[in-house]
Amino acid sequence: MTKIENKKIILQVIPAMEMGGAEIGTVEISTYMKKKGWRVIITSSGGSLVNKLDYRKIKHIKLPLNSKNPLIIFFNIFKLAWIIKKYKVKIVHVRSRAPAWSAYYACSMIRGVKLVSTIHGAYSNQNIFKNFYNSVMLNSVKIIAISKYIKNYLLQNYNLTKKKRDKIVVIPRGVDPTKFSPQNIDSKRLFFLTNHWELPDGVPIILFPSRIAPFKGHKTLLKAIAILKKDPKIKFICLMVGLSKKNSNYDAEIKSFIDENDLSDYIKFTGVCSDMPAAYKISDIVVSPADKPEGFGRIIIESQSMERPVIASAHGGSLELIKNNFSGILFKPKNERDLADKLKYLICLSREKKEKIIMNANALVSEKYDIEKMYDSNFKLYSSLIK
Repeated sequence: MTKIENKKIILQVIPAMEMGGAEIGTVEISTYMKKKGWRVIITSSGGSLVNKLDYRKIKHIKLPLNSKNPLIIFFNIFKLAWIIKKYKVKIVHVRSRAPAWSAYYACSMIRGVKLVSTIHGAYSNQNIFKNFYNSVMLNSVKIIAISKYIKNYLLQNYNLTKKKRDKIVVIPRGVDPTKFSPQNIDSKRLFFLTNHWELPDGVPIILFPSRIAPFKGHKTLLKAIAILKKDPKIKFICLMVGLSKKNSNYDAEIKSFIDENDLSDYIKFTGVCSDMPAAYKISDIVVSPADKPEGFGRIIIESQSMERPVIASAHGGSLELIKNNFSGILFKPKNERDLADKLKYLICLSREKKEKIIMNANALVSEKYDIEKMYDSNFKLYSSLIK
């Protein structure tokens, strides 16, 4: 390994490698950087995406980085410092607060190591403790905000010095237009999913791809479906695709609501889907009903790339991706009545008007959110730190 090559070593630090926007983004960036001749190491507590790393021959080191236990966070400092020294890491990229504390102190112990952080969400800073806990993400040499919304949130809610404000750079998520293209999905993939999920012919499919968590808006969507089912003229099936925490209180609440409102004929929980492009293609509408503002909206740009109309909560990063009635449909957050009305509107919308929305959205994604733009921005940022 030459002296220059020896500098090109990145350690990606993330709590876990389960299916999620931050985790998938980590795999994508790491794969790209490896192709560009860099060595990438990922450390996490493990998860279903580790198999993808093995397939791509990207080294994964298992550490309990998903823990918020102060003692474990403390011991992780020395474990990360050992990894940095052993593999001569030059850049540490962290994507969550608990492991960020460990990474920050590990980097401070070793000369010449640069810490980069990506902020994916609008972290609550309602008290002094929360503010302090979140602040570690702002102690990096570069702070990546995944949207303008996140950057503005940081500027408005944290008392940042000019030096720290200047460190913030917006790098939005991107979508692979080859992978997420309706023209590239063959009929066998569609046939498999349709049969596997036992979907009826000729019934509109509403797709909600998201892990099951309180802030994602599952209950808001279920309440909207309970309203919508009262109209006998409206037929539909809602697919809820994503990871579920078995035996969790929220999971039980959702299932109880479905039973109490007799929604079982309208809802299908599929679990994790390994072929999301095909899942988008068999759907007619994609919904992103988050109760709390999300930093970006990966499912929105994936849907738009797959030429599927999207209904999303009118807050957070969604406002950068959807212009109401032009490139998608927005509804009032946590308002099941408004969501039900917008779902009905889109189900009944003429094909011509629906196509206009789809084409407008697809053009936006092609122009601003092609994954190559994300790759290039990250590559330039990393390269600037090892000169």
